[in-house]
Order: sequence, then structure tokens, then C-alpha cells
Amino acid sequence: MQLVAVSVPTVMKAAEFAGDGALRLAERPVPRVPDCWSLVRVRAAGVCGTELHFLEGLIDPMGTPRVLGHEIAGEVNGARAGSPGSRVAVYNVMNCGSCRYCNTNRDRLCENSKGMIGFTADGGFAEYVVVPEANLVPLPDTVSFEAGAVLACSGMTAVHAVRLAGIGAGDPVVVNGIGGVGLMVAQVAALAGATVLAVADDAAKLDLVQSLGAQAGLVIGDPEGYSTFPVEASRMLGRAPDVFFETVGTRETMRAGFGCLAPGGSFVQIGYTSQPLDIHPGALIRNELRILTSAAGSKNDLETAIALAAQGRLNAVIANRTDLDGLEAAILSLRDRRVLGRNVVTFA
Repeated sequence: MQLVAVSVPTVMKAAEFAGDGALRLAERPVPRVPDCWSLVRVRAAGVCGTELHFLEGLIDPMGTPRVLGHEIAGEVNGARAGSPGSRVAVYNVMNCGSCRYCNTNRDRLCENSKGMIGFTADGGFAEYVVVPEANLVPLPDTVSFEAGAVLACSGMTAVHAVRLAGIGAGDPVVVNGIGGVGLMVAQVAALAGATVLAVADDAAKLDLVQSLGAQAGLVIGDPEGYSTFPVEASRMLGRAPDVFFETVGTRETMRAGFGCLAPGGSFVQIGYTSQPLDIHPGALIRNELRILTSAAGSKNDLETAIALAAQGRLNAVIANRTDLDGLEAAILSLRDRRVLGRNVVTFA
């Protein structure tokens, strides 16, 4: 593929979050590029549940107005680390690269963190974004920009969570919640050799995740349905699960997760929730249960997710594509939990 330098305009379209629960479309100057940073022409930006958390006030950005969007794929428009036109996904955690965490593939825990793109620095809901050169991850031609954007969050999150859980061949596991992240976790856990029971809130999601590797499935449409879940999980898996991946985050689902685990099992909380964790320490101690929390991932996790996608082993399911005009609607559609995969903002 021949790489061609592209001229850059002086202004761009962007969606700004002002901290008042809404987005506004605006024209902004194309950002200047500091030393050791890159200007990326955004081709796709995934719409994550985190954006809904911003709009609902669960998470506060550092500084407003802020351009959100931390799932980014596009083309380099000029930098020492990438030729103009290079296809890249963006690792959104800005770290020092030299502390004990960065040196052991735990970048997310960097002791000298410089923040996160789409959180503390402007993100990908704009035509251009500037990112540190070290955060560019090559995107093979066989992986679309839309898939690359999704892999830059839910894909690497899934790889990270499965690695933390230490899953082995044949381990029975539960993935609770088949949204964008849960769909990826189920696939990666299956690739690691686990027997996966997926729990979805409707039949369409269950059909999708089972077509992508989950061996068993259960539809639970309301909180009361989790009251018998421990018994159902053991019946469907053949024994109590060793790992429960929680992506829903309600009291009922978290309680069911702890209640279903085999002795020595692991409860893995992924992402954010406004609900408190309600469990007596004795219930943990009695069966030596572990609580693990998993947020985002390392650059290596993203590289692994992209490699799996390039091999055709990990599928980034795109639910809907929209432009910036439809972004707020795409975010709010996550409230009804009917998005099959990931909504993505695309740029021509």
C-alpha cells in the first residue's frame, strides 16, 4: 500500500461535552501537535457505556468542554513514529513507559500517569485527535477502522480481564451481561479454553454470543430472575463456575455472582457501577473467594486483541454506524440495553 501525505484543514467538527449532561456540535481548531505526539485523522470512534456514564454524571471529565471518545482508529497525518497514511488504533492510556507497572505490561496502573484520551484529554469524537506517538498501535489492512476502534476498548478490556482471571482449559465460567464488553469477554474466554455460560437480557444477544463461541446461554430479563441463578449455573455448566465476569453491576447480579462460585472461585468486576458491593466478608473467607477488578488494559492487551481479530478469531460486532449528528442518540440508546455489539461514529 502506498502511503500519501494528506493536507490538514485548520478547523474540524467535534462533539463537545460541557458537563451538563448533553453534547453539542462545534467547530474547533485542528489541534497543534506537540513534540513526540501524532495527529490522527479519526476514521472511527466507538460509543462505549462510559460515555453514558459521563452524560449521567457517574464520571466527571477533568476539564470541560471535553471531546469524549476513547475508542479510536484512524490514519496518521504526520509524526516520526508513523508515516502519513498509516492505519492505527489508539491506546488511550497515557503513561510514562518506564515505571514498574509499565515495565510489566500493567500500563493502566502507571505510577506517573499522564491521564487518558477521551477522559482527561480530548478524544475521538472529532475529525482529528492528537495522541502520544507511543500510543499508536498498527492496524492491519484486514481489520477495519470500525473494528479497530472497538478493539481499542472492549477488545483490550476483555483480553485484560481474562488474563487477570487466569483461566485455563476447560474451566467453567460465567459472563454476565452481553453488551459490547461482555460479548468480547465471552469470545476471549472461549479462546482461552473455558466453557462459557453467557447470561443475556434478551434472546437476540444470546443468539449472537453463542454464534461467537459461548457454549451455554441463559436469558434473564429482570432482577428477580437471578434468585435461582446459582442452581441454574451449576446445572448448565456441570458444576459451579470458577469465574464470574460481571459487566452489569446491580446488587442482584453481583449477589448472584458470589452465590454461584465454586470454592476458590473469582468474581471479576469489569467497568463502573453506581451500586455498592454488598457481601459479608465471612462469605468470602469461608470458600476463599477472590474479588478482582478489571479496568481497560495494557497496550500489549490491545496488540493481542488486534492480532486475534486479524487472525479471524475475535469478532468486533458493529451494531450501528452514525455520524457526529447521531452521536448523542447512539450514546443514549445504551440505556435500553438493546445494542447488539457496539455503536460506532464514522468519519468520511
